[in-house]
Amino acid sequence: MLASLSAGKAKHFSEAERALRRERMKAINARRAVASLGTGMRHRHLNRSGLTLAAIDDVIDRGKRESWVSLLTAVDVSPEIRSRVLRVCAAHVSDGYAQRYHFWNNYASRQATA
Repeated sequence: MLASLSAGKAKHFSEAERALRRERMKAINARRAVASLGTGMRHRHLNRSGLTLAAIDDVIDRGKRESWVSLLTAVDVSPEIRSRVLRVCAAHVSDGYAQRYHFWNNYASRQATA
């Protein structure tokens, strides 16, 4: 298609070709979503062994909403993950501008008492 555009001629795809291309893109996007471990983005410290302290720090510091949702679910389900989040946040709570860490510290603390 790019070759035809660079030649100055737009390629006209049939409806069947467009449907096939849409299905291929859906498959590619689905594979990308699985490859990112459901976090919405690939965090540098995520590996197959789960949420390490470095991975949690990375999700809190650089994560977007999708990443936070998966961490939120993990905090709700696992006391071990909750304690890891508290450990990570303890290193940053002294910084008044580290609002993300304050949020996660408060959330994990409240989940621990609930």
